[in-house]
Amino acid sequence: MDKPDLKIHKLNSREERPAAPELAEDQTGHQPSVRYVEVPGYAPDYAGRPYAEDDSIDLLALWQVLAQYKRVLLSVFLFGMLLAAGFAFLSTPIYRAELVMASSAEEKSGGLSSLAGQFGGLASLAGVNLGGGSNDVERVLATLKSRVFLVPFLQQEKIVPLFAQEQGLSGETPSTLDVYETFSEDVLDIRKDNKTGLMTLGVEWRDPVLAAHWANTLVARLNEHQRQAAIKEAQQSIDYLNQQLAKTSVVDMQQAIYRLIESQTRIIMLANVKKEYVMQVIDPALAPEKRVQPQRSLILVLGAVLSVMAGIFIIFLLHGLKAFRQQLAQNDE
Repeated sequence: MDKPDLKIHKLNSREERPAAPELAEDQTGHQPSVRYVEVPGYAPDYAGRPYAEDDSIDLLALWQVLAQYKRVLLSVFLFGMLLAAGFAFLSTPIYRAELVMASSAEEKSGGLSSLAGQFGGLASLAGVNLGGGSNDVERVLATLKSRVFLVPFLQQEKIVPLFAQEQGLSGETPSTLDVYETFSEDVLDIRKDNKTGLMTLGVEWRDPVLAAHWANTLVARLNEHQRQAAIKEAQQSIDYLNQQLAKTSVVDMQQAIYRLIESQTRIIMLANVKKEYVMQVIDPALAPEKRVQPQRSLILVLGAVLSVMAGIFIIFLLHGLKAFRQQLAQNDE
C-alpha cells in the first residue's frame, strides 16, 4: 500500500494555523495530506527571528514549592534544632584557667652581660654558660612542652588515669606518650605577646579547680626544674675551671678563670635564693567560672541555619522526584 505524501509546515502559534487547502489529486489518484505540527519552544521575536523561551527562575514558583512542602521543612528544622540543642546542653563543659607570667632572664643575665662581653670566647671554650637573653626564654618555653618535663608532671599529678576516664576506657589505660601528645596539644596552651613580652599559660579541662591547679603547678615545677639544672651546670663549670686553674701559671689567664668562677658562683647563689628562677608569675591562675566550650549560642545558630538548608534541599529533592514520576507516567500513557 502506498504511503500518502506528507508535508510539514512550521507554525509560529496555534492562531496562525490556516485552513486545510484543497489539493489536487496526483497522477496516481492519491490526494496528498497536510499535517500541521506545532514546534515547542518556538516563537518569533520582534524582528521575526526565532528564539527560545525564557529560562529565568520564577521565585514565585519556588515559594509555592516551599509552601507545598512546609511540613517537611518544619519537621527537618525541628529535628536539626533538637540535635543542636542536645549537643549544646549535654556536652561536657570545658573551662580555661590562665596564668600570666614574665621572664626573669633579664634580671638573671643583667649582672653577667659585662662578663659575656669580656670573656665570652673563653667561656664558650670552657663550656661555661653566661646567659643568652631572649634565647633563654625560647628555650624555657620549649622545655615547658617537652617530654622530659611533661611526662614526670603527668605521672606525679596522676593525669593518665583521668584521660582513661575521659575517653570512657574500662580496664584500659592509655600510654603515657599518647596522654602527653593530647595534653600538650589540646589541654596546654602557651601564648606570648611580642610587644609586652608577657606570656599566658592556659589549661583547658572539665574541672575548673583542677585546671587552675595544673597551671600554677606547671610554672612552679618549671622554675624548680630550671633552677636545679642551672645549679648542676654551674657546679660542673666551677669544677672544670678549678682543674684548668691548677694547670696554668699565666696570671692573666688565672684572673679570667677567677672571674668565670665568680660568675658561676653567682648563678648558684641566685638559683638557691630565687624560687621563681626563670618565670615570674604576674597573675596566678584561679578557678574559672565561665566555660569556654561548648559555645551554646553559636551551636544553636549554626544548627538553625544548617537545618533550614537541609530542609530546602530535601524539599526540592522530593519535588524533583515527584515531577520525574509524573513525567514517566505521562510517557507510559
